[in-house]
Amino acid sequence: METYRTHFVMWTVLGLTAVFISASAQSDVQAIVEQKVLLQCPCVKRNEKMNIHWQLEEHTTVLYHDGSHNNTTIGNGYENRVRLFLNEDKDNCSLLLSGITVADNGVYKCSYTANAYVYKNVILHVAASYSVYMDLVSDQASACSGGGEGSGVYQCKASGGYPEGQIHWELDGHPLVNPSRRDVTHLDNFTGLYSLTSNLTIELNKGEKLQCVVENTALASNLTSNSSCNQKLVSMGTSSPDKVVVAGVVAVSLVVMFIVGVPLMFLLTRCCRHERSTQRDTERQERGETQSLNAYENDSARMCGASPPSDATISLQLTDNKMEG
Repeated sequence: METYRTHFVMWTVLGLTAVFISASAQSDVQAIVEQKVLLQCPCVKRNEKMNIHWQLEEHTTVLYHDGSHNNTTIGNGYENRVRLFLNEDKDNCSLLLSGITVADNGVYKCSYTANAYVYKNVILHVAASYSVYMDLVSDQASACSGGGEGSGVYQCKASGGYPEGQIHWELDGHPLVNPSRRDVTHLDNFTGLYSLTSNLTIELNKGEKLQCVVENTALASNLTSNSSCNQKLVSMGTSSPDKVVVAGVVAVSLVVMFIVGVPLMFLLTRCCRHERSTQRDTERQERGETQSLNAYENDSARMCGASPPSDATISLQLTDNKMEG
């Protein structure tokens, strides 16, 4: 009899729990950094007067909708990044999350009330593809000569990826076993993205093809970059993007010099012309003053009753002086 009562109580509790709490199987979704993703949560027959709650890892509120007041509150860090579809469909509690970052990675919980309290888990896997670049950064002796002497250092760079990937080296499509390499991994604390660098010291013969392979397990993809003995040597601290930046700076400098130089030459030309014009005006003024002075002297002579001697008078005076002498 006691055993029967125990079983009855246990089944009653389980039945009540099933009535008030209902959980569906969790789903997995993948999202790419800086893109958007839809976290699905159908909420058919939900109680519209009750609340809808989206949260991350049981402690971070993403969105909270108060059904009784029809008011929605957005969690810190999710402003202008989340959207519900209740206005279009009252039975759709799905969440659109945009501007994906590494910090968005984790388990999301959507909870609402229908005939019972319901919650759904969505696991968001965030990933970012690496940008891969490979080059020859050091060339010793007769590397790539085919003579078996000397070696080169090849550098493979993979940046801006998530989660942490791996760099593999292959020669003519075959993995290199125990290669002489030096690897460095850097994590950007602000973005959460990884940058990988691997320097490989190897001697290549003519015709051999070296590959740098970057593995990203989250995207189930490999990115490759190729090199060969024809690869040109570049400085260890200089890459193609740096060259582009230098070229851009030079181009901008030339444009600025042109923009500034043309108006400056124009102004200098105008100044020179103005100076010449001023000098000519001064000379004209001086000549005018001289002529005015001569005219004044002539007028003064006429006013005194004397007239300026004519050429004939001057000639006659000269002749008389000669005769007297």
